[in-house]
Amino acid sequence: MDIFLPRLSPHDSEPLYAQIMHILEQEIRMGRMKAGDRLPTQQELADHFEVSLAPVKQALRELEERGIVSTRQGRGTFVMDATPLSEELIDANHIPCFTTEAKAGGHRPGSIVLLMEEIQAREIPRAAQELEVQPADKLVHIERVRLADGKALSLQNTYLPANKVGGLLARGLGPDDALQKILEEEYGVVLTAARQTISATSANQHDVRHLSVRVGSPLLLVERICYLGTREPVEYVVDRRLPEFTYVVRLRRPQ
Repeated sequence: MDIFLPRLSPHDSEPLYAQIMHILEQEIRMGRMKAGDRLPTQQELADHFEVSLAPVKQALRELEERGIVSTRQGRGTFVMDATPLSEELIDANHIPCFTTEAKAGGHRPGSIVLLMEEIQAREIPRAAQELEVQPADKLVHIERVRLADGKALSLQNTYLPANKVGGLLARGLGPDDALQKILEEEYGVVLTAARQTISATSANQHDVRHLSVRVGSPLLLVERICYLGTREPVEYVVDRRLPEFTYVVRLRRPQ
């Protein structure tokens, strides 16, 4: 059987199963495989990707747990759902990154940087509290509109201790930059844990200017505090998102 799928990259550091999962998911989300279509067999996929059956099985198992495919005994694996544009998977083993998630879903991520500045922590008491800094300490504040395929999905404010990211203001952020990647690769700031809360809010005048909504329109308010391995808080994010943003929560039965 001819399989028209991308090949695995020899330069990709991701586990084989994750690469296979992302390729299949992108094909589904881009509409090249539609709901009801049957996937190639596990052996056909293993032959195509030049791997053993183990990573193929794990990739399909991950996709099935997310409700994207379904395996029917004796019949094969079928596409169940081309998941929506604005989806975030909530996983206990995964810290969300907008740029990475959008790319994995076959979408073009982007940002409009509205503001990058250094402020005193006392100007944003909630940020000072969550980051456990003193009122006179300096914070880097970044405000961005987050885009997927050119569509504005959220208005995001990020706060970082200035002493952790010296030179970030001078470096700047491009529309395609992933802040999480920059923190890790350029500053050695590796996020290992996070606490995220999701609640309802309504659009204010500032939201109206950037999210194409009316004052009072419903929004999702997502707040996330990210920590280093030392349990030191290092990033506080406030995300005001359009209500059509979908969250998928992965649940597992205790072993």
